[in-house]
This record gives sequence, C-alpha cells and structure tokens, in this order.
Amino acid sequence: MKIHKIINFIIILFSFLTANLFAQTNYNDSIELAKYLEIENKIWDSICIAQTKIAKEEIGNGQLTFVIPKGMVEMYESDSELDLILSRYNIKTIPQGIFCTASDKQFCYGDLMNKEIERKFGKYFIEEKRIEAEKAYVRKNINKIFSSSDCDRNHSIYPFTKNLDDFLEKYDKDYFKTFLYPQDYIHRKENDSYSWTTVEFVLTVKGELRNLRVNSSFRQPYNEKFAKDFNTRAISFVKKIKWIPNKKSGITVNSNESVTFMYDHENWKR
Repeated sequence: MKIHKIINFIIILFSFLTANLFAQTNYNDSIELAKYLEIENKIWDSICIAQTKIAKEEIGNGQLTFVIPKGMVEMYESDSELDLILSRYNIKTIPQGIFCTASDKQFCYGDLMNKEIERKFGKYFIEEKRIEAEKAYVRKNINKIFSSSDCDRNHSIYPFTKNLDDFLEKYDKDYFKTFLYPQDYIHRKENDSYSWTTVEFVLTVKGELRNLRVNSSFRQPYNEKFAKDFNTRAISFVKKIKWIPNKKSGITVNSNESVTFMYDHENWKR
C-alpha cells in the first residue's frame, strides 16, 4: 500500500501547487495561462498513467480496492464498518483526498477499481454495503446523540406531519394559531430583520425531552421585556407535543433537535 500513499501525496502536493499557481496567474496574459494549463495536463496525464498501471496490476492479481473519497464530497462516519464488511469479499479500502481544483484524472485508480468491483459484484454493490455499514455504525453507537441533520430525511419527529419538509413548516403554523402578541409589542417593518425564539432539546429513543434550552432575540430593544413570556410560551408548546423519536438508517436514535419561531412573518396579524 506504500505506492498508494506516495501517489496520494503527489496528488495533494500538486493540487496545492496548482491552486496557488493558478491564483497568481495573470488572467490577462492568455499565452502564459495556456502554457501553464498545458504543463498541468501533462502532469495529470502522468499521474493517471501511473494510477492506471497500478490498478490493472492489482486487478490482474485478484486484488480489489475500494477508494473512499475524502474532502469535497459527502463523507460518512461508517468507514470502519464498511472496511470490515468489504473485507469479507476480499476488497480492501483506502482513503483518497478529493480536490475541486484538481483534474478529473485524480480518480483514475479509483474509477478503474470501482468498475471492476461493479462488474464482479453488481452495479449497486457498494451502495448496498454502505447502507449496511451505516446501520452497523448506528447499532454500535446506539447511545450516541445524533445531530438531527444526520438523521433520515423521510422521517418527521412532529406527529402531525409525515416528512421533514412538512414538519419545518407545520409546527410553526400550529404555534401561531393561538399566539397573541402583547398590545405594545413593536412589530417589524418591511425591511427589518426578524425576531425569533429557538428551543433546543435532546429527543430520546423513548420520545422524552431532555436538556431543554430556550433563547429569544429581538430586533427592537424595546421588545426585550417580552423575552421571558415568549420563552415560556415556546417551552410550553414544545412540552405539549408528543414528539416522535428520530431515526438514522431506519433505526430509532437519540437526537439533538431545535425549533425556531419567527415573529412578524406574513401571518402575524391573525
């Protein structure tokens, strides 16, 4: 695996150098820029040829490796679990930095390996094993408190909606159905920033609320005197809801949640 580390280092180093050189290039000097791009392409051609040679040799020897991209891509916490699962199929894993400033030819090794893995095990093999790895990671960390943004998008913790998008709109509307502004509350003008109250809490696998925290922010300093009342109302609303525990990879988990109530939106006069 030493050769992979060397090539990976070359890619990292060259990506850094090309990004800096490109930033220093005089964009008005098209001739110099063309020369620079020509040199860059030749270097990436050499890297790609070296990567392709290694990949073909390893495939010929029956050695398969799945490249786990790192950097400007979606990343997972379940790489260790994926590594263990793929090892059962005699597939190794290695990480590779992915750089947005670099050529597509930085993927030559990984692309060739992925095609061979797909040919041998099926088009959706890696995707299916990643899902399996994600489930294994969650089960291994079942007591962890996950971020709500890492949980399933097709699941709603709000009992009156079926998916996350509806939840984000519905709970706010429900809150303001019975909300009354104080008589002397100063409402926002058309171009002013919004005021808001946010309630943060941990939602356990049993649907219990833990570590409730609330904070209100007002754009009009005069309205600060209503903070305690607004905080109390928001907390009361949150506690009355029978929240549905969140899920990650279809498994019920503890999660950090928050709801924000924006004041003076289009329906504030109701």
